[in-house]
Amino acid sequence: MPHALNPAYAGVRLRCLMPSRELRRSGLASRVLDPAASSPALPSGGVLVVQAKWLLDAGSPGALRARTAQLAQARERGARLVLDSFDNYFLNESGDPARAELLAAYREALPLFSLFTVSSPGLKPLLEAELPPDLRTAAPVRVVGDPVETPAAARDFESLPHRLHPGRWGGHWRAWRELREHRAQRRQARQLMWFGNHGSAYATGGMAELERLLPLLEVASRRQPLRLTVVSNSEQRYRELLGRAAFPHRYRPWDRLHFLSLLGEQDLVLLPARMTAFTMAKSNNRMLLALAQGVPVMADPLPDYQPWRAFCALDEWDRLAEHLVDPAPLAARARAAMPAIERDYSTRAIAAQWREALQAPAVR
Repeated sequence: MPHALNPAYAGVRLRCLMPSRELRRSGLASRVLDPAASSPALPSGGVLVVQAKWLLDAGSPGALRARTAQLAQARERGARLVLDSFDNYFLNESGDPARAELLAAYREALPLFSLFTVSSPGLKPLLEAELPPDLRTAAPVRVVGDPVETPAAARDFESLPHRLHPGRWGGHWRAWRELREHRAQRRQARQLMWFGNHGSAYATGGMAELERLLPLLEVASRRQPLRLTVVSNSEQRYRELLGRAAFPHRYRPWDRLHFLSLLGEQDLVLLPARMTAFTMAKSNNRMLLALAQGVPVMADPLPDYQPWRAFCALDEWDRLAEHLVDPAPLAARARAAMPAIERDYSTRAIAAQWREALQAPAVR
């Protein structure tokens, strides 16, 4: 049960649509339910994977408890329930009373589940700390990673007529012109990118992480011409943060159909992230998305980034100008990561992780 069916959401693509298709290819019966249905037909047997966001998107404690009641009925009919999380949903940094009430109803639902899956090793201890001791023993928390998308990934969840629909032709044309302009600019200046959600209502982070890099980028731009592209979902937030930056920069709205083409043309991807209870839970999917195309990455040492230290620059912001002047060594390290990413983070590899987790005997 995803929180939506729209493939524009990374959590829907990476943790529902792509793995489900691959599981079917491997011979396992798998389908994605429609959360928009007025009364979703929950299974009366097998395994039901529920995205935690589907529960929380109910919006109110009463609506969340109604969804919990649906899940309880499915369990009574024989379904084994699994809760999947790809963020630290227990955060409420603003102290919002409405969110506190929603989280209280969410905690009431946790004993229904016999297994918890999370998208990153950093999220596992944060979730375990929220579980009552008896539930922590009875319902283990397992890490199932995010698959790394490829330009052909849309084939896993969109039909050919949908992909070639005339309504998309204008977007394809704009993306082609954008790519031509980008390649021309790349001959004159290093092309840098930050991409991601602009922020969260319940935790700090997102685009705001760029703020502490602005002085470093200004200094580096005097030594090496550069341009920063910000790809996100809030141009207003971009203008607030970079409106007065003294180096070339631009904003591009997220476009999942053409983003990978633009990403592959970058000289360096920047992924700053201060260590918080929110960022510690983040998976490595943004880092691996760049490395899988041989694009160099500079980032902060989040738990899920640490195993890839040999292939990128972690916590080396003082060397930003150096990497911009000569990006070749960092690019070579990025390309060296590509075989391991294909082996361990392809859709097939991640589907195998899901299969192992879902077919494991229940603890209780």
